[in-house]
Amino acid sequence: MDFFARQDSTRKQTGFLLVYFGLAILLTSALVYFVVLFGMELITPGWQKSYEKQVASTTLRTGLFFGTFLVTLVVVAFGALLKRSELSGGGPMIASQLGGRPVLPDSQDFYEVRLRNVVEEMAIASGVPVPQIYLLKRERGINAFAAGFRSGDAVVAVTYGTMVGLTRDELQGVVAHEFSHILNGDMQMNLNLVGWLHGLSAISGAGKGILRGLEHVDGRGALVLAIVGGGLFAIGSAGSACAGMIKSLISKQREYLADASAVQFTRNPGGLAGALKKIGGLAQGSRLRAARRDEVSHMCFGNGLRGTLFATHPPLKKRIQWLEPGFNGRYENVTLKAIGKTLTQTEGAPRLHDERVQGVADIYNSPVPFPEKRTAGPTPKAPAKPKPLNGHALLESIGQPMQQHEETARTLIASIPVQVREYASSPYGARMLIYFMLLDRNEAVQNKQLALIEQMAEPEVFQTLEKAVPNIGKIDPALRLPIIDLTIPALRFLSVGQYTAFMQVVNALIDADEQVDIFEFALQRVLSHHLGPLFEGNNRSRPANYYSIRGLVAETSMLLSVLARKSHEFGVEAASAFLAATELIDEPKAEFVLIDRPECTWEKLDVALEKLNEGSGQVKKQVLAAALACMMHDKEITVEEVELFRAVAVTLDCPVPPWVTPLELKD
Repeated sequence: MDFFARQDSTRKQTGFLLVYFGLAILLTSALVYFVVLFGMELITPGWQKSYEKQVASTTLRTGLFFGTFLVTLVVVAFGALLKRSELSGGGPMIASQLGGRPVLPDSQDFYEVRLRNVVEEMAIASGVPVPQIYLLKRERGINAFAAGFRSGDAVVAVTYGTMVGLTRDELQGVVAHEFSHILNGDMQMNLNLVGWLHGLSAISGAGKGILRGLEHVDGRGALVLAIVGGGLFAIGSAGSACAGMIKSLISKQREYLADASAVQFTRNPGGLAGALKKIGGLAQGSRLRAARRDEVSHMCFGNGLRGTLFATHPPLKKRIQWLEPGFNGRYENVTLKAIGKTLTQTEGAPRLHDERVQGVADIYNSPVPFPEKRTAGPTPKAPAKPKPLNGHALLESIGQPMQQHEETARTLIASIPVQVREYASSPYGARMLIYFMLLDRNEAVQNKQLALIEQMAEPEVFQTLEKAVPNIGKIDPALRLPIIDLTIPALRFLSVGQYTAFMQVVNALIDADEQVDIFEFALQRVLSHHLGPLFEGNNRSRPANYYSIRGLVAETSMLLSVLARKSHEFGVEAASAFLAATELIDEPKAEFVLIDRPECTWEKLDVALEKLNEGSGQVKKQVLAAALACMMHDKEITVEEVELFRAVAVTLDCPVPPWVTPLELKD
């Protein structure tokens, strides 16, 4: 299945999960009903016979059952909502609850720098924003997980054992596995599992509460409370068993899919197999020590628990044999200390980063001056002359990262000047880079923008930016989006007030010349989509409300009209591109209309994209295919068109791998 089919499949699985959940509630309610029935008989023997004189026995039992069901549903729903409220912080909150701490973007630790390099390469290669990285410092087992409601608020958390116990190839395999969960839509389903299944376990909590009240009751009442409380506790335990079974049913196949996707991504099954073998040879294995490990066990790369009746992961041996059919099941004993010593001796300093002269505290607490003279980064190996761009291949690459995408991402990162990467790794420097890239080449407009920055931003920002102005032409336009991607982790460290002020400055700089170009529009969409959920509180993915493009004809017409008008200067060319795009959409009854140029505004495109984001995976696939056909109708692709397509794809939650490099755009 392609990315879009997998997204729809995940939604269907979530529907099946709701069915399982409903059946579990019915079973739990029936058991609670019998416990209540028995308790009432103990309290008032013969109550049913005396009541039958007024009400039929069947009516009585039916009313009692539905009353019990309603109360059970309320208890379960309350437990689920309470847990969902706890998880409202998304991935960062889950990682923190397990004892994790964020890895600062400018960390100088050997292992943390290496981990960040791998995550950045994987993120840009797969087209998702660079996630926050969390380290579970107390966990010595080899494990990892990805968590969040959507790719924009995702975190990738790794244990200390994973960070120091794996080679770069093995670490890359584990990280690719976790990115597969992000791309396959598993994260939100996993969080739903945590919330709903916690609700099923709430009955046992009610039983425990009743049992704790026994010390205040004597005689027959104590006996009744003991029976009812014990019964509810037993039923709650059965609910927990149901929860474990549901987790097992869902999780195993998702793990196999993530393994397969990781191998497709890295084209190196040995890296992933090596990580799994070290789990088998390490005394701690993949076990977690955190108190809440049972809640997130189904999210993890390896089994985080000692042993459970309903396993959430396939057997370790079977996973390795799928990667290496000749594996004999024997694991070589390993220790983290021995592995760490070997890694520092054999791998050397992490690539893509020079030695740093400033500490973390210095960078976070004081402004960093823009360099008077930039030093060149490592010279990347020139890739082979690119093949002509193919729209079908580009579409199929969405959500389907391959080894060549990882190589392209590495080339892009290596093409970014070292000092620019340094600035991108701190909240202060990241904001300065965004302002820097928004400065206009027109001297009058640029002076107006600098005055706005002097007025609205911190004084140090303005002073730093003044020094950067002479280098305005040094950043290759093809590198602007990758640089923005690299700034996202640092920008997540802003406070709400700093984020609000930052976006005000960004919008003021864009409005300075009273017009919005393609890069400025793309920048606004990327920042809003990736940072808005964190700072503005809307971190929920939109449900699919449209399963046919018929209900989105007006929005699709607006999108394709804007693309046609922006990509083609003359009206005849725009009309031809628009027609070629609409012919790809399989909807005979849909009548698409090319909108006049004055009506093709960015504001109207914003509204159209927000509604198109409510389409199913297959609807989004048709829309993006038409968008590509529209832009590539003239057989050319420009940096601006790449940026515009990326803005559209980001808004539709469709990750776009880097299918062009600076050299491709210049050839």
